[in-house]
Amino acid sequence: MIVCEHRIPYKLGQTITLKPIFDVHLGNRYCDVNAFRKYLSDADESTYLIGGGDILDSIVSKDVKRYVKHADACETDSIIDEQVEQAYDLLRPFNGRIIGLGTGNHENAINKYHGTHPIRRLCKMLDTTSLGFSWIVVLRFREENGRGRTLTIRGHHGWGGGSRTQGADLTKYSKDMAYWEADMFLYGHVHKRQSDKIDRMSVVGTKLVAKPKYIYLCGTFLKTYSLTDEATYSEEKGYPPVSIGGINILLKPDRDWLTVESDV
Repeated sequence: MIVCEHRIPYKLGQTITLKPIFDVHLGNRYCDVNAFRKYLSDADESTYLIGGGDILDSIVSKDVKRYVKHADACETDSIIDEQVEQAYDLLRPFNGRIIGLGTGNHENAINKYHGTHPIRRLCKMLDTTSLGFSWIVVLRFREENGRGRTLTIRGHHGWGGGSRTQGADLTKYSKDMAYWEADMFLYGHVHKRQSDKIDRMSVVGTKLVAKPKYIYLCGTFLKTYSLTDEATYSEEKGYPPVSIGGINILLKPDRDWLTVESDV
């Protein structure tokens, strides 16, 4: 499990945007690449990315249980190479502001059965950290005068099948929060955009301040249903439709700690 830190310079009053990238599934025909481009397009110099797995669809023709031709958007037999290169082209404008990229169950299967780690390859191309399946990242916000704020993030690609009820996935992942000392928790795999907050009091210096714990299910760019008579995996399993898109988390260091807001 990777534990690392990332330093972010800031000025008091500045807002930092964090974009968690989970479950994009590049290379799948039902990946909404245009929606992913749009999600990235409003990024500025105060925007940072962090990946949580299944950025690549990573299903190859030898995977007889999951591969179907109609879902394969790649043009050649070099499926993984194409997907890595596509992800690199989309993410390289953010070099220097990619905190790290995690691995999902799709990429993990390629590493397990085919002896190559596509996320490590992508991270090397982007000069960022390969975070693995679960990770802890400590964000250190530092002002020019030396004053700083710290946000500890616990991230995990996710586990289990997607639920068919509104709150089940939040409940499942919220149980994990009890075992980790962190401020923010990011999860994926279930393709939902949801959030919750657990109120908490803490001490900064000798001052009692509110430091809630935040949990986010970080969305997807993979469509649930096709527009043809050929069913997607989710359609076959009867999963409910989910909205396409990621989330934006706004971090504003203040005199006490951080103000945290999001669009979900």
